[in-house]
Amino acid sequence: MRMYPSIQRRTAMFSRRSRGPAGPDLALLVALTAMILASAVPSEAQDRTTPGETVSYSTIHSIGIEWGISGDANHNATVTVHYRAPGTGPWKAALPLVRVDNTYNGNGFAGSILFLDPDTTYKVRLDLSDPDGGRDGSRTLTVATRPLPTLPTGGRRFHVVPGSGGGNGSAKKPFQGIAAAQAVARPGDTFFVHAGSYGGRPTFSVPGIAGNYIVWMGAGDGEALFVDGYNFGASHIWVEGLTVRDQAFATFSLDCPSDVVVRRNFFYDNHYNIYLQRGGEGWYIADNTIVGDVDPASGSFDGEGIELNGSFAACGANNHTVAHNSITRVADGISTPGTNVDIFGNDIFDTSDDGIETDEGQTNVRVWGNRIHNAVHNAFSFQPQIGAPWYFIRNQVINNLEDINKYRQWDRAVILHNTFVHWGDLTTGGAHGLLMSISRNNLWISVNGGQIWWGFGTFDWRTDLDHDGFDWGDSTRPFFFNGTTYTSLESFSAGTGQEANGIRISHQTCIPTMDVPGDSPTTVPPQYLTLAAGCPAIDAGAILPNINDGFRGSAPDLGAYEAGRRLPTYGPRPNASGEDDDDDGDND
Repeated sequence: MRMYPSIQRRTAMFSRRSRGPAGPDLALLVALTAMILASAVPSEAQDRTTPGETVSYSTIHSIGIEWGISGDANHNATVTVHYRAPGTGPWKAALPLVRVDNTYNGNGFAGSILFLDPDTTYKVRLDLSDPDGGRDGSRTLTVATRPLPTLPTGGRRFHVVPGSGGGNGSAKKPFQGIAAAQAVARPGDTFFVHAGSYGGRPTFSVPGIAGNYIVWMGAGDGEALFVDGYNFGASHIWVEGLTVRDQAFATFSLDCPSDVVVRRNFFYDNHYNIYLQRGGEGWYIADNTIVGDVDPASGSFDGEGIELNGSFAACGANNHTVAHNSITRVADGISTPGTNVDIFGNDIFDTSDDGIETDEGQTNVRVWGNRIHNAVHNAFSFQPQIGAPWYFIRNQVINNLEDINKYRQWDRAVILHNTFVHWGDLTTGGAHGLLMSISRNNLWISVNGGQIWWGFGTFDWRTDLDHDGFDWGDSTRPFFFNGTTYTSLESFSAGTGQEANGIRISHQTCIPTMDVPGDSPTTVPPQYLTLAAGCPAIDAGAILPNINDGFRGSAPDLGAYEAGRRLPTYGPRPNASGEDDDDDGDND
């Protein structure tokens, strides 16, 4: 019994749901039949959980799991998660799977294990428990993380200069132009692209093979400028050190290529930059520099930094890693992932729309360790959320004109250890999306005093908010839900049952180095909002397995940074390999 359809099946579900008026009577008959059958089943049987099929998948640093069930109508079943690499000692705990029950996931559990080592095989143990009973509530899975892409060794090496044909690829007689080089390309080859201007918008159309890329790499002797941009048209290719300027679309993907590496490239004054029009799966997009052509103060919705185009489900938009890019002067920094996508370490600033537009993202989208300053509309966007959960962990966000999270159609999210800073009110009516969230160890700060959360909606089995820190300054209305204003954390907790362990802080005391010169769209200087000694947010957090392991002191700190630990790198990493030893989200 598979409760979690693939991307392709979800697309088919949309198609079936959208087919016109052909069968309203049949739909009514199905609904009535379901009601009759449900009424004939004792409530205790509907509450009892029966586990179904598990699905697992991975990225370089994460494992995603989906487990379909039937029953558990009262939503009180739980699934604990433990993992280990074979031969490495005892089992380690991870966060429990998240209970989901919606149109897209179906009825079941889903979740992720994060901050894992690349190219490692893990055993994963799932234990399902339901107070109402059930059966066969344990599973052990074997899941391997994906390898970090590596350059080929032992392959041929050629040289390329601008031109229209000729040459043999040697240093003395380089190939004249990309077309001449591609005519001889085979897996494992590396082409050093020398300084100059390359016209004609080439398509990299000769594929490598898994584990053996064809590499197009800037030679390092000056700017290798692709005057008309270039296209990705084959799988298992690696593009590094190239430059594109002044294009409507700097790059384009064709024919659904997968396993493409786009690393340490430069994009200036383009409208769309890395654009997966028909991209496949498993891209590694890292350490690129993107400076677009969009004025952040314009509020424009048009022009993207990295567009994954998750809406093109026929090609998939899954299993991508988007890491440590510097992105500015675009509408959205990173947009529309599919299922099983990691977005981390990016430095996104001065964007006219959203920082990370997770719109149309599906199950197990993970966003951690990013710095987002002055994303004029929103930092993150749920418009819509197709599948759950999404994870937001250790991100630093400063200033949006609207809300930190844009909630238009949303589902369950896990929001942990973020530092959220707003000039005034943190929400303009969108806090109701939090009522489906798990929130722990975040800092919610208004620079000049303002409301923290404002919204309408039902506090139910999906609402789990606690151990957060808040600074609303001199505001007299920090929390408002369903027509009631709560003037303190104590009254909010008493009225809603949430944030029993939340605390109030002062950013002047806790983060005296904070430099926020004005409301969005004012540019915010790059900075780390670390906690000063004596701040009550230190050692005030909840212990979260697999998230804040190795914390200092008696308990984890609130916010994006653990006091006393090494600060993370945002944007391109300085080491030549492109690999960072600190992709665990916990700055050590």
